[in-house]
Amino acid sequence: MAKNTSRKYSKRKVKLFLFFLLVASIFWVLTKFSREFTASMVAKIHYINLPDTAALAHNNPQGITYDLTANGFEILFYKFKKPALEVDVAKYYEEDENGFTISRNELGSQLGAKFNKYMEIKNLPADGIKIKLDPIVLKKVKVEPKFEIGFKDGFKPIDSIKVKPDSITISGPEGVLKKISGVPTNLLSLKDVDRSISETVEINPPTQEIVKINPSKVLIEWPVAEFSQGKFTLPVEVINLPPGVELKLVPERVTVTFDISVNQFSSVSRENFRVICDYSKRNDKENFMLPILAKKPEGAVNIVFDPKKVDFFVFK
Repeated sequence: MAKNTSRKYSKRKVKLFLFFLLVASIFWVLTKFSREFTASMVAKIHYINLPDTAALAHNNPQGITYDLTANGFEILFYKFKKPALEVDVAKYYEEDENGFTISRNELGSQLGAKFNKYMEIKNLPADGIKIKLDPIVLKKVKVEPKFEIGFKDGFKPIDSIKVKPDSITISGPEGVLKKISGVPTNLLSLKDVDRSISETVEINPPTQEIVKINPSKVLIEWPVAEFSQGKFTLPVEVINLPPGVELKLVPERVTVTFDISVNQFSSVSRENFRVICDYSKRNDKENFMLPILAKKPEGAVNIVFDPKKVDFFVFK
């Protein structure tokens, strides 16, 4: 019984000790933080009311540092809730000027409004802060279409892709637009295409500093057709052959394989093709020439020769 009473008494002593330790700590914190401190602070700068004819240049200050004298609790509060400085650009802006300066006194006055009158602000930038502006200008640039297009088997484009309009007008800071020669579109992604493409896509500006885009959308067109494969065996004609030189070609005819749209297929004949070998571009070491097409129907693609070279023997 005596042992249990002793244990209860010991526990009570520990609890009392911890209670008084907590109270002492609270008083210490209150005493410590009630004193006056000076701490370095940072205020972010927010630019507001930009005029229509100017934009912020690069490398403008995004914040300012200063010293704040206040009690510990206030210092701690403003360390977490950092005051921001709003710069009303329209208030300082004058046309034909490329910037303005906010003096040290003005900075102190604006920052001082964020704190109570018993706090002291020190060590603001001696020369204030300088804000640089870029004039807003217009520039005409090329549209760069971005696309990932897959075609259904047997279908191919029959011409190059077209963008309408192929150029647009953008406006923004002069320093930014100097570096821009073209603007991309949003990605046009299509699969298993079996008909001509006509899609409207939006312009994707390369930087958020572009103020306006006109027009903001363009039309992408790409004619597509179904293709069929054709094949003709044609005689080889030699050009640039010197007088008095006779050749024996092996073979004398080559097979030309090609793809052409189904709509054109029935109108294509061997007369639409002409195969030549240029004697001036022959390979003398191995005695062969490469066949090329001097004539082919419009729209014929994926042209392949069989064989890919023509051997020759010279008779003088």
